[in-house]
Amino acid sequence: MGKTAGGIEDLRELFKDAPLEEKSLAALQINSYLRIWKRNAVISREKNGHTVLEIVPIKASEFVEQQLYLAAGLLELGVEKGDTVAIYSPNSARYAIELFALFAIGAVFVPVYPTTTEEEVDLLLRHSESRFVFAGDVMQFQKAFAILNKVKSPLKKLIVNYHVDTGNPNVLSYDELIRLGRRSGKIHDAARMLRSINEDDRAALIYTPGTTGIPKGALLTHGNFLAQRKLLDLFRVTDKDVRLAHLPFSHVFGLSADLLSSTATGSLLCIMKSFETEEVLEYIREVRPTIICSVPRMYEKICVTVIQGLQQYGGTRRALAALALKVGRKHYMAEADGRGSPLLLGVLKKLLYPQLRRIRSSLGMSRIRILVSGGGPLPLEIAYFFGGIGLPVTEGYGLTETAPIINVNRLDLNKPGTVGPPLEGVIEKISDEGEILVKGSTVFKGYYKSDDENEIAFTPDGFFRTGDIGIFDEDGYLRITGRIKDLLITSSGKNVAPLYIEKKFENEPFISFICVVGDRRKYLTALIVPEFARLRAYARDRNLKFQGDEDLVAHPEVFAFYKERIGAINETLARYEQIKKFTLLPREFSVNGGELSPTFKFRRHHVHEKYRDLIDTMYPSSDSIPDEL
Repeated sequence: MGKTAGGIEDLRELFKDAPLEEKSLAALQINSYLRIWKRNAVISREKNGHTVLEIVPIKASEFVEQQLYLAAGLLELGVEKGDTVAIYSPNSARYAIELFALFAIGAVFVPVYPTTTEEEVDLLLRHSESRFVFAGDVMQFQKAFAILNKVKSPLKKLIVNYHVDTGNPNVLSYDELIRLGRRSGKIHDAARMLRSINEDDRAALIYTPGTTGIPKGALLTHGNFLAQRKLLDLFRVTDKDVRLAHLPFSHVFGLSADLLSSTATGSLLCIMKSFETEEVLEYIREVRPTIICSVPRMYEKICVTVIQGLQQYGGTRRALAALALKVGRKHYMAEADGRGSPLLLGVLKKLLYPQLRRIRSSLGMSRIRILVSGGGPLPLEIAYFFGGIGLPVTEGYGLTETAPIINVNRLDLNKPGTVGPPLEGVIEKISDEGEILVKGSTVFKGYYKSDDENEIAFTPDGFFRTGDIGIFDEDGYLRITGRIKDLLITSSGKNVAPLYIEKKFENEPFISFICVVGDRRKYLTALIVPEFARLRAYARDRNLKFQGDEDLVAHPEVFAFYKERIGAINETLARYEQIKKFTLLPREFSVNGGELSPTFKFRRHHVHEKYRDLIDTMYPSSDSIPDEL
């Protein structure tokens, strides 16, 4: 490492005289990286179009060097402690470094999903008052650049992760910002600011859908995230671990469970931006991680991959593998239920152990210590499958507002179907309505610029209302039984506000009611009540033959007509908000039918219950996520 503009030959000189107090995320990370200074901290596998780029390892020393020069460059541009700065990018090593550059100077991180539309990005930037944004790939750059060029743009500077020649002085590349930081001589200022940050300072402003569709920004402090260190002790995570990071850093689960926990311990972080099963499995086989945190959807896909893979085997080998899976599953179920495994079952499992080990090895999971599932409920069948091959999945629970994990199963007592007991320091209780209420150091400080939402979010005695319904079992393990909120959480962990999507159809003249469905499902669907008078006139104009409304909604031309109109509105939504399937209902919603309240308010949960069988037909058990409507 050459001498910097500040006259430093080795950046460790900045920290050798006075050790950093671990009062902030950056202090914890730098202390961790000082211990592994010459070792690899990150490797990143990134795609550019159809080309897989070379995997380049980044040493801890290189990470800290780029982090501090970026921090110095941001100070030179005028970023101050407490300023909000957005990162609009898929996962990458540069994303991680940019994040910790922000933490180093006390800036507030605003994550934006890489697939977010330009309209939504503009809304988030304005609401969060973010004047600076980091853009990752071409898609994010183009949208951010369009916002920068608006007459009343909220942006002051746009920093791009690759070289781009726009002729606009307000656009810088990542490398240019590092060079600016080197020339500025403000690396000492960055190091001083790092020491001034404490637990009560804001670290992140993370937006979640509001019940009205307008995003709410959850303000999380350094202390909220630092409280998650109890998990690292619980699972004995060290710098010898290898972490797979495929969940988006723009989601609080990927941010905390992967990025923040690996930097806190010095464990190798293996980053990828793809969520495709084959690519994830390929990377797992390549890096052979010891810890994976993922969502139920990914575990489901891996399970399907294994079952499909058995079909490639010859008769005897396939039969042995299938028997091993069956025996392993029954053995794990017996152990998990606390009944203990029958002697014969235990003997059979030992005999078939080589088959189970071969399955684990084929997945690249021979070194796995811990599998964690969050972001949605893990189906019991999936839990039993992984437990049966010797890889029990530890399920946890949390929310954006709780930074995120507040409950998790234990390695010595893992109970499928529950999310475990509360973390140490977390206080939980169940309200009279059955809602889970929580208090503790992981709980956020409130929603940004949303006093009305904050009044609703907390009880008079300071407990946060999670919106989830649950019960505790005899061991103090929490079981989630439902949701009070109208918000949906897909099986991949995406938060979706159905009302926001439904409002997109307000001006659609052929739709009377639309009910978006998808809580704990793979994708979104919709129940649609047509505007029958208008639809009947449309059908007559085209000489369509129908006996009544039931015949009318079943007509292929009517279905094609609605498919086209819904598809046009889908184009204005982010991918995970798009409606993949729909059903036209043959009758209006009514008070007598139970779909509407006496004041004609939409009773969403009643609709879900009444039409459950019809909804289930839009989610065949073997169905994958449709590419388009």
